Amino acid sequence: MKTIKTILLAALVLFGFEAFAQQNEIMILAHRGGMGEGMENTEGSFKRSLEAGIKAYEMDVRITKDGKIVLQHDHTLKRTSGINRAVEDMTEKELREVTLTDGSKLMFLDEFLDLMTKHEGLYIEFEMKTTKYSDELLYGSGYLDKVAKAVLKAEPKGSTYCMTSFDTRALRYIKEKYPTAKLTYLTKEACDEKSLAIAEALGVKRIACRLEKTSYNGMKLAHKKGFIVNLWPGKNVGSFVRAWALGADIHCTDFPITVKKFAEEQTSWLKVKY
Repeated sequence: MKTIKTILLAALVLFGFEAFAQQNEIMILAHRGGMGEGMENTEGSFKRSLEAGIKAYEMDVRITKDGKIVLQHDHTLKRTSGINRAVEDMTEKELREVTLTDGSKLMFLDEFLDLMTKHEGLYIEFEMKTTKYSDELLYGSGYLDKVAKAVLKAEPKGSTYCMTSFDTRALRYIKEKYPTAKLTYLTKEACDEKSLAIAEALGVKRIACRLEKTSYNGMKLAHKKGFIVNLWPGKNVGSFVRAWALGADIHCTDFPITVKKFAEEQTSWLKVKY
């Protein structure tokens, strides 16, 4: 607790009283369902966070060899299962036979949507992974169309489903073909004039930037331009406090349940959306 008080005091010194008077509501976004509190991108992680009252989620999708959409972050399964094979080189049948290191199974997009559409008022980010994707695989496989159609069709009234990517090819394609789709430009850089210019060129008004690289002035510029800003990564409660002090609209954290508990018990005066 002493450490958290120190972080809050540091935020006050760094960003001034104006930061503490911010009126923006900050949303806690469960990164891969809450990868610091369970196996990422699995039914178990999403159910755990849902039961804890979390209302915002981020997940990752890739396309299989036979054209199915599966939840998976890395290009290969080595980190989560020990199997050093690319998802894109495996069929749905092969992937369903994989057991992850915690004993759970991979989840497919249709299963994820079946689970989440039962809950009202959710905010969900569908990150379209494109590591080592050639133009032929990106466009010719129907990958982007399959994700977009499934997401747009499933989005319930009162919920917000947003497709995201680091890959500007994917965002341009979705923007042109599905103009009503909500999109977020992901970047590993700061929220600054350069990153905002890229997003503006894409016609996107949502952006996700690196927390540790972003300044308060960068956030002020983004909000002046009408952007919704997500700051990541969230590795602990301290990350959440920093994101809040900077004026983030969304904070993507590996520990959503932990952060929610902290916010409720220790900083109830903050405007937090779960």
